[in-house]
Amino acid sequence: MSLKDIIGDSEVCRQITALTDSRRLPHAVILESREKVQSKTAAKELAKISVCSSEGIRPCGVCSNCIKAEHDIHPDIYYVKIADKKQNVGVGEIREMISDCYIKPNEAPVKVYVIDDKMTAEAQNALLKILEEPPQNVRFIITCESSTAILKTVLSRSALFKLREDNKKYGDELDVKAEELAVEIAEAIPKNTEMPLLASVSKLGKDKVLAQKVFERISEYSSLALEEKFLHEGGQPKHIAELARTLRKKSLVSLINVTSQAQKMLAQNCNMNLLATWYCAQIRQSRH
Repeated sequence: MSLKDIIGDSEVCRQITALTDSRRLPHAVILESREKVQSKTAAKELAKISVCSSEGIRPCGVCSNCIKAEHDIHPDIYYVKIADKKQNVGVGEIREMISDCYIKPNEAPVKVYVIDDKMTAEAQNALLKILEEPPQNVRFIITCESSTAILKTVLSRSALFKLREDNKKYGDELDVKAEELAVEIAEAIPKNTEMPLLASVSKLGKDKVLAQKVFERISEYSSLALEEKFLHEGGQPKHIAELARTLRKKSLVSLINVTSQAQKMLAQNCNMNLLATWYCAQIRQSRH
């Protein structure tokens, strides 16, 4: 199975293929896909390409490196595993991986480390150290359902590839959904009871990509409402005008800060149910 079979004949596929063909694939790669099977399969294919000993198109599929990689028995491909009774890859597993990084490859030109499970924030911070000064002949392949779960410092030191074939369609639909939900939340904030706000925020579910976009819009609405509070120019949409009319300047500033903190929590892979509860509680406190 080729990358084209896995992720389709897309611009992303062409970008990755050009990098692998020219032997310029970065030392750290992040593969984002809402389909976990897709990202895992693509990660395995990139690992196979990395260890292939062919001088031509890779993977050749016939060299010993390719065959071992295909059967998950290659000594230079290291799959980071979650420790027993844990839900995410922790700092201990990353430190164990880092220790192995400094051992030279056994058979292939490079050693490949695949992290295809969620990492804690502590694990990502530990990973950051090796990404900043990686040993020679080492490559990291990280998969995620959403890059919002990856720390910005890790993202900045990696090449991010979004594998969705229908990326534009998905993005358009997501933008519409995010706008509708952000307006609904903004309209619920000024109400005297907390239930409408909690009901609206709970619609984020576990979708961190949607949540990030929603919080971006709420932050924008809050800033526009604060501006309206000072300038009194009018002409703002109803949900923004209502925020400006009902909330004090101090409350609007607090709303901006709380929403910014929520975005940071998303980037740290927080629990979405806890985030929704925390966010509503913070907004309620800011109104007193």
